[in-house]
Amino acid sequence: MVIALLGFVLLTGGCTQAGGRGGTEARGYEGTQNSGAVVRGCGSTQVYEEPHRMLPEGVVKADEMAGCAVYTMTIQEASEDDPADIKSLWLYDLKTGAADSLFTTNPHAELRWADMNGHPVEVALTQIAAADKVCFVPDHPQLLLVEGCPEARNVWTYIIDLEAKTARQFPSTEGLLSFSASGDTLVLGAYRYHEEGGRYSVARTYTLDGQFIKEEEIVN
Repeated sequence: MVIALLGFVLLTGGCTQAGGRGGTEARGYEGTQNSGAVVRGCGSTQVYEEPHRMLPEGVVKADEMAGCAVYTMTIQEASEDDPADIKSLWLYDLKTGAADSLFTTNPHAELRWADMNGHPVEVALTQIAAADKVCFVPDHPQLLLVEGCPEARNVWTYIIDLEAKTARQFPSTEGLLSFSASGDTLVLGAYRYHEEGGRYSVARTYTLDGQFIKEEEIVN
């Protein structure tokens, strides 16, 4: 059975730590990850095929916008070997109650720092290392910011396109500092080293599609 759903009422969303908004919403889980339910992003025409997936027990709401919510579920807690929790991410249609599993974080994701050279790189959803912070990009409900610290040192930051099911990893080591008011740019923290020793922090501004705009030293 195919149901065409058009339009959503725009809801306000914001960046929070996963679980920092809305608490836990537990539901029974029906089917498997190959059950056939498909969610093609928020705020666009969506097609669902039976059987509809439902949110599994133990999920925690991270954020919501434009009729969709994103949830996280901890599959394995951090340990000495893996400093970050392993989590699955779920997209949930608030109107229909249909859910879709987006991906599960991979603590052994491929290191891409050497490939960046100051610019983001495309990564597979199977290569997202951690998800300590999850939120929609302001005024862009098809885009999701995900970041975490999988090796107890650097924050890995991603922008995920929910419609294309693609991701960019940005060359940030200290995480999101802010979005612009329009949500069209983001500022990420990173660090550099002084020639005489020691390091300092910088703020790097990028467009959402990864174009570098400027870098400024952060003066404490």
